[in-house]
Amino acid sequence: MDELTLGRRVAQARDVADITQEGLGRAVGLNRTAIKHLEDGERKLSVTELGAIAHVLGRPLSFFVDSPAPAAARRRADTGLLHSTSRTLDIELDQFAGDLRMLVETGVITPMARARERTPDNATGAEQMAKSIRSRLGMDLETQYEAVRDIGQTCESLGLHTYSLSLGEAGPDGAYAEVTGDVLDLGVAVINSDAPLGRRRMTLAHLLGHWLCGDAYDSSASPDGEKMIDLFAIHFLAPRAGMHMVWNEHLNWSDRDRALAVSATYGLSWAATLGQLKNVGVMDFEGFQKLSESKPRAGDYLRLGLTWPDELTSPYLSPGFISACLNGYADEKLTESRLLELLRGTLTAQDLPEKDERSLDHVRASFAGHNR
Repeated sequence: MDELTLGRRVAQARDVADITQEGLGRAVGLNRTAIKHLEDGERKLSVTELGAIAHVLGRPLSFFVDSPAPAAARRRADTGLLHSTSRTLDIELDQFAGDLRMLVETGVITPMARARERTPDNATGAEQMAKSIRSRLGMDLETQYEAVRDIGQTCESLGLHTYSLSLGEAGPDGAYAEVTGDVLDLGVAVINSDAPLGRRRMTLAHLLGHWLCGDAYDSSASPDGEKMIDLFAIHFLAPRAGMHMVWNEHLNWSDRDRALAVSATYGLSWAATLGQLKNVGVMDFEGFQKLSESKPRAGDYLRLGLTWPDELTSPYLSPGFISACLNGYADEKLTESRLLELLRGTLTAQDLPEKDERSLDHVRASFAGHNR
């Protein structure tokens, strides 16, 4: 990483940590001018200074060493809102992407080939893409139209690793970045755990659509293209036939209660549920408007015996990512301190599995004869 990029990284992390240049300098034994020159790319850092800055700013050294990965797509609650949580999202996305790249390069995670889809150009194509992906995952067998029960694990099986953390109720919904190279083609998504559950799931499904299509997204992207990805996401989470199936399972219920059953079955927000019911022809516009006037509460679901598991709560990491890191630790590819950084608070040192005694004997043997 060159001095200018490193300086930007330091400034970015300092801003998120809410520390002034003077405060950072005082904490690491440098004056404010030195920090300013550093952030402007006009001063080099010694290893000791870099380690001290990383410690004060609460970031691993890798964040200041690995090249940043550009955000390929993102969703925001307010696209015009730029605040500290947006900057936190950018930092966490860069760091997660860098960590994944390192894990592939060290053999901890095995790369995979992405099965690219063409970006759909109409509603039929978006729905067909969702059907194709669900079929690839072994869903929609016979007359059973399964819900995506563990969306983080599902996305991971398609090459998109997920990290969920608190970014505030008014913060950005999430973003994803591609981590590509000669031998790897993986993606990372960061999700705001403070968003409502249905929105978290929809955001991740939306980012999965971008990942599968491999389409870079920026502020000038076509609104129609975003709409097609949104259509993919809703059909991926709640297939047309499944919506009809659940609706018809409760013929004696009111329309509102039947909609609640659909919402709970497929893990959708109330707005997304009603929109999809109208979209697939189960409900007309009048019914949509009527039910939109009354947002359900938790007790409305529980009254009907309806529940759905909470997902993507902070801190969350894709299960395969955690498993790979723990195996890397057991295989001596990761130190305990690095492992805990990678696990991002999902486990503590006390939660880690004990090292295999045979592995410890191997380490001792490797140092035999070197202690004289």
